[in-house]
Amino acid sequence: MRHLRYILPVLIAALFLGGCRSANALKRQKGDEEQEGSRLIRTLVAPPPVSELTASLSFNINGNKVSGQLRMRRGRSIQLSASVLGLMEMARIEFFPDMVVVMDRYHNLYSVCHYADIPHRNELGFDFEEVQALLWNRIFCPGFPAEEDAVSRLEVTKADEAGKVRIKEKEYGYTFVTDGNERLESIMKSSGGYSFRMDYSDFTALSGSWRYPLELSVEITSSGVTNNVSVKMSSVSVEKKNWADRTQVTRRMKQVSLDELLDNLDL
Repeated sequence: MRHLRYILPVLIAALFLGGCRSANALKRQKGDEEQEGSRLIRTLVAPPPVSELTASLSFNINGNKVSGQLRMRRGRSIQLSASVLGLMEMARIEFFPDMVVVMDRYHNLYSVCHYADIPHRNELGFDFEEVQALLWNRIFCPGFPAEEDAVSRLEVTKADEAGKVRIKEKEYGYTFVTDGNERLESIMKSSGGYSFRMDYSDFTALSGSWRYPLELSVEITSSGVTNNVSVKMSSVSVEKKNWADRTQVTRRMKQVSLDELLDNLDL
């Protein structure tokens, strides 16, 4: 599946003439806005209340429909697989804190690479924490996984007429669009001839009041070419299950470069 490279590749508020009373009211209002902005950032940067999630997936990649599976253990492993007709697994991507493993099951090929090797890594600040945040519906600051570091590098704009509040990440230029409460609805980034957008929808309660999006859509434009990926999830579970963090590579599989493997994947 040549379009797999686009899955490899994440979430976004001076008047003195009235006398001292009016000035103090403005100060209080500004202070309240800053406090609410800080609360919103911390809410969306903080990890979700569950540590594991599994789901069945239905991909639509530039009009090509593929089924698959998602398995995530926060801080440890993310596994994405794609199958034909839901019967035969063709490709698998596994993200770990220190590396990415991509497998072509059909041709018995695999590649092990570092995040610096991923396409558009420089534009995206791509690392494990970012992939994890994108799939867990969290906001992020590439290269700064600690909550306090991230908070200092994010700024909140005022709510628009629809009540949407944008959070801007300063270094890489990500914009996170939120509902102003606890929901991350979109992530956007544009620079030069490259643009990235990810939208979340169909939020469903999975653990208490915590809601998770069961539909994702991604649009990536690079060098004048636009690729679209949409994902629908079903059979979503946050129960802890017995699956291995890392898929064992069999003796039949040959290690190749990432470019060679992606060129062979053509579903």
